[in-house]
Amino acid sequence: MKKLKNIILFICIFALCAVLAAVYRHFSLKTNTIRVAFYGLPQSEVTVLSSWLDDKNVNWVARILDSSKPLNAHISNSSQYDLLFVYDGFNMDSMKSFVRNAETAALQMLPAPIRISIQTQRRLIGTPVLMNPFQLLCSKNGLESLDRSEPLSLMQLEDIAVKSITRAEKSGQPVYPAPFLCAGADDDHLIMFFSSLLEAAEGVENLEDAASLLAAQKDNDFSSFFAAEPIWNILELLAKWQKKGFLPARWLELGREEAADAMKKDAPLIVFAPHAFYRSLDEKAADKYTLWYMPSGKFSHKRFLVSQTVAALQFSVPKAALQSAVQARNKLDSVRALIRETVSAPAQTKLAQHSISVPVNSRAQISFPAETALEYICASDGIIPDVAQAALSSDGERKTFAQALRKEIKRISDEQ
Repeated sequence: MKKLKNIILFICIFALCAVLAAVYRHFSLKTNTIRVAFYGLPQSEVTVLSSWLDDKNVNWVARILDSSKPLNAHISNSSQYDLLFVYDGFNMDSMKSFVRNAETAALQMLPAPIRISIQTQRRLIGTPVLMNPFQLLCSKNGLESLDRSEPLSLMQLEDIAVKSITRAEKSGQPVYPAPFLCAGADDDHLIMFFSSLLEAAEGVENLEDAASLLAAQKDNDFSSFFAAEPIWNILELLAKWQKKGFLPARWLELGREEAADAMKKDAPLIVFAPHAFYRSLDEKAADKYTLWYMPSGKFSHKRFLVSQTVAALQFSVPKAALQSAVQARNKLDSVRALIRETVSAPAQTKLAQHSISVPVNSRAQISFPAETALEYICASDGIIPDVAQAALSSDGERKTFAQALRKEIKRISDEQ
């Protein structure tokens, strides 16, 4: 009997020790380890940021959150993570109640158009880390043969297409099947193309209004969104470009691979694409093209460049049980210092070497094409997310919107 009691006592002590060890590990993780979450970023960016964090003298653990669900389905309070990397937009905004304001010392390292861009209801809650702006990729030989330079207005952009088609008709030489190209089958390319044209032709205020209108749509019914005048104007413009042969008849069915193959042959005159796409091209194809920004339809209005911008957010983590006030403060200071170092010139130089995105610090040691892209951003009034990034909360919603956008452009083109 006594032996049985000893066995039971041993089991109880063992179980208690296991529970205490688990509790210790749990609170030790909260106390000593920086808990980092990634949401909605391409794997290439997660890898670059993770490699950089690995080189720091900090203990950290990563969690990649499922972007098929809204971010607030994963994070419901400020104590779950210490640091979050996420694109500027709707999901970042949903974290406003849980995160601290961005540190002034970190933001002051950045050019003004970038520094002030990551806002939520006038709060600077995120620190920009990397950018993927939407751009024009212009054929060097193509523009030279037309005796044209990069377009400064949408009118000049259209003039390039007209001159290219007219010359081809006279010479009997075909233009690849159109002077312009966008990989319209790719959701990101299409939505950023649409958003960039909306900003350029109608102004940033109408792009922001469009995001608010899109966020209010219900049951995947986008009819009132498409009917809004500034949005309808851009849909008509895209349909007109397709109808006139500026864009290929099948451009909404073309993917990134087909666009890249065409650029290897120096076929399209101007390609509309994100910066990361250009960086993904092989060297021979990339060398045939130069970077430019989306030209404006209005010479007087402010210019904002559409970009997928990675932001770093620091959570307002409360002091945990079994954690001293000093430990809690040290943890907050460590995360703050880590963000500050991430946007420093040396760190941005290193990130730029391994990333296909654009660094945010203008003092980073970089070369073409990132250097050129950063110059255009610094000359602008700011960067802004595309309309879907600003309004929608999941990958599924973005995909549904892109499908509706293709369908509407096709419908308008068929009716013209």
